[in-house]
Amino acid sequence: MALGEDEIISVPFKYFVFFIGGLPSSALLICVVLSLFLHFDQATSTHCEVANWLPSISAAVSTYTPEKYIWQLLIAIHIGPRFFVAKAFRNFLANSPLRPYTGSRRFLFLCNVSYYLNLLENLCLILLTIVSSSENHSLHARFFGGFAISSIIFMPLSTWLFSESGRRGATNLGERSYEYKILGASIYVICFFLGGYLYWRHNTYCEPGIYTLFALAEYSAVLSNIFFHCTLYYDFHGRSWSLTSSFGGGHYTMLPTHVGKDH
Repeated sequence: MALGEDEIISVPFKYFVFFIGGLPSSALLICVVLSLFLHFDQATSTHCEVANWLPSISAAVSTYTPEKYIWQLLIAIHIGPRFFVAKAFRNFLANSPLRPYTGSRRFLFLCNVSYYLNLLENLCLILLTIVSSSENHSLHARFFGGFAISSIIFMPLSTWLFSESGRRGATNLGERSYEYKILGASIYVICFFLGGYLYWRHNTYCEPGIYTLFALAEYSAVLSNIFFHCTLYYDFHGRSWSLTSSFGGGHYTMLPTHVGKDH
């Protein structure tokens, strides 16, 4: 802090990660378990009445009570920090002193594209949570499509930008974050398209158990998306967001720019 500033509050970035990772994953687990115990027959029923043992995410989080209220509450609570860290991550990449000087205009442009994709993903998430498929299927499907497209583009793009920014090689934590980003993005894309295939196969052939595999693919896609966003724990490891009494006093500090071993 500068001379004369008073720190009003300081929040370690790890707590933002706990919010953006812990709340949605807990919401999914709670809703699936409650659906199995309270509404098993309804939540696992399919249009062709074949054997199925798990509810889809839509059935688990937006169809029955109290599941849909738990989902809406926890998603609403966690979405604010997600918008905040989206901006922080954009600045983290764009302001890196480690990136090459060549191609800086293109790099900054892509950082902004990545940032707006992240915002779109978060916006579509809250909108498809508010508008359930049972209330307005067409609108819900559009919000889901926006979420899917923005996240599928954002995850590999931001991973590439992370590497190009020089943050990847700055510390051991940077390299670990990059590897986990690759892992999370890869699982997400695979599970997303696998889920689409299983959904098509279920509706086309009505085979027993296929809808259960589809539900598992859905769960895996959601959890891998959460895992990807939680790699911010390594990007901002040991850093805090501080609110000071000076004008425009909210700020955060970045990863150190030197190369060294992390313990």
